[in-house]
Amino acid sequence: MHVQTLMMEGAPAVQLRGPAGDSVTVLLRGAQVISWVDAQGVERLYRSPASALAGPQAVRGGVPVIFPQFNERGPIMRHGFARTRVWEWVPSDGTSAEPQLVFRMQHAAHETPLWPHDCACTLTVALVPAGLRMTLAVHNTGSSPLSFHAALHTYLEVGDVTRTTLIGVLPQGEVLSLAEPIDHLFESVPGPFALRSPASALDLAHEGFTDAVVWNPGPQAVMADLPAGGYARFLCVEAAFVGVPVQLASGAHWQGSQCFFIVT
Repeated sequence: MHVQTLMMEGAPAVQLRGPAGDSVTVLLRGAQVISWVDAQGVERLYRSPASALAGPQAVRGGVPVIFPQFNERGPIMRHGFARTRVWEWVPSDGTSAEPQLVFRMQHAAHETPLWPHDCACTLTVALVPAGLRMTLAVHNTGSSPLSFHAALHTYLEVGDVTRTTLIGVLPQGEVLSLAEPIDHLFESVPGPFALRSPASALDLAHEGFTDAVVWNPGPQAVMADLPAGGYARFLCVEAAFVGVPVQLASGAHWQGSQCFFIVT
């Protein structure tokens, strides 16, 4: 295991290399996983080349952390503040059984008047055999209950989304075709999911999260931070807690994880 800090296009980041030769790179801004390269040197995440890593907008690609609000389902900024805050990297104490990076964000009630809660968030990113696991934990450090949404908004490299399928979000094992644009919240889907595309075969699993969001804007969408034709390269499949928000009592903890396993 090897860890190094680096600058990526002017953005501070931390990179972890595992014993198998795989690696994961995480920006301090948003604790956003921006690259996951497998043991064969294949990049498994999509990142738009038209999206600046150093901001001020959130990076389009990798795995933005959505917290404490999903999209516009609340009074604060779209998708919340976690993805644009600078998180603290917590160096490993050497006790973990697997290579991992840990990042922490503290939020004080006065920082966001429309969401006046004290809390601490931790993101743990671990390289597991032929896979990647991300775990988001929230601790209510305030004196009153809080309510939130959470999601790990993963952009997976698929090569050609129109030839990509997903199993596990529809009932009775029905195959979801991605030939058309999609923006859908699948509530109460326990998984696991099977993603098959020209670029990869992945099995996906989540714990602690209740829902899944599947998104691709399609060819008609025009976005300043996405090149023409860029839509075809990715599919967003994100573990989420959106349909019914998490209710967290004072002093309580919540945790959700999302895992990706490479199918060979």
